[in-house]
Amino acid sequence: MKIEQIFAKKLTRNINGVVKAEQLDDESVFVELDEYVVTRELDRHFRSFFEAYGPAVQGHNAELSGKVGVWISGFFGSGKSHFIKILSYLLENREVVSDGQTCHAIDFFKEKITDAMLFGDIRSAVSKKTDVILFNIDSRANTDDRENAILKVFLKVFNERVGYCADFPQIAHMERALDKRNQYQAFKDKFAELSGSDWQTERDAYDFFQDEMIEAFASASGQSTESARQTIEKTE
Repeated sequence: MKIEQIFAKKLTRNINGVVKAEQLDDESVFVELDEYVVTRELDRHFRSFFEAYGPAVQGHNAELSGKVGVWISGFFGSGKSHFIKILSYLLENREVVSDGQTCHAIDFFKEKITDAMLFGDIRSAVSKKTDVILFNIDSRANTDDRENAILKVFLKVFNERVGYCADFPQIAHMERALDKRNQYQAFKDKFAELSGSDWQTERDAYDFFQDEMIEAFASASGQSTESARQTIEKTE
């Protein structure tokens, strides 16, 4: 018998040496969830997290709802990024498919969490529909930002997640205002008619489409062209 035959998993399989927030393909996620080892220390961290998170999403205490902030600290290489990424999979109960097998994140933890009460708390918490935005702040930050740099990154990734312009917050603000009034689709349709191109494709270069943008905004909102121009200029 060869040594490699005594292991449950192939020694020759691909193993990612570094956890990357943006690596979210099904195969990578499946491997990360499948091979994640919950040590006694991690068991304590999961317990601490879900003891705080659970009541906030269950709605039993209005004062806690939406007010949970978690700071995860540790030495370099201690597994913070990996822990956060696994938490993100759990919170949205990520569904993954590998080799025709479909699993949810919680399924991987039935045997990893030995305390039935803790597993029950986790399962109860992740049963709530949750949208997760996982990102590496260093890779998404603009190095030219000097003020409110972290806040700007959070706004950027949030706008991107909900379908608004990520790189120009003033454009996202305009889109959000139109969306709130159920005028966003009309704006996009009119812009496409005027420019011959899709709004989401061209909005990062909106300076080259000022006239089309203003006219589309006026058409969708019912304002005059001059009023639309002034409204857009105020968002700058």
